[in-house]
Amino acid sequence: MTIETNNPEETIELGKRLGLGLTKGTIIGFFGDLGSGKTTMIKGIAQGLGVKDLVKSPSFVVVTEYQGKFPVYHIDLYRINKPDELLEIGFFDYLYGDGVSLVEWAERAGNLLPDNAVKIKIEIINHNQRRITITNLSQPL
Repeated sequence: MTIETNNPEETIELGKRLGLGLTKGTIIGFFGDLGSGKTTMIKGIAQGLGVKDLVKSPSFVVVTEYQGKFPVYHIDLYRINKPDELLEIGFFDYLYGDGVSLVEWAERAGNLLPDNAVKIKIEIINHNQRRITITNLSQPL
């Protein structure tokens, strides 16, 4: 499915709707250029999952864990140079843990991201508008 949003608020709202239906064990990989809105979408998903904390990009720490109705693992692979580095940070412990894993820059995981992961590609249309393509989602929005 492909959806266009007109501003960051609509992207957050789309994320919230998505987050409301997620279950433990869901893995979502995010793809898009720098500044495309990956973290913005994740903020909405976290809100939909009941996270009260301020969600921000974890680029400097790789993984930030939030608590909502169950754990939310926000994993940012921007600083990962090769998939082997993921083993050092316990990547699979998060992916197959007891929460939802939200993986920014998922292309840097190589083939370590499972085939059944939900994939969200965010494209910049203009300053505010985004084209968001979601694949492998088993629930309606």
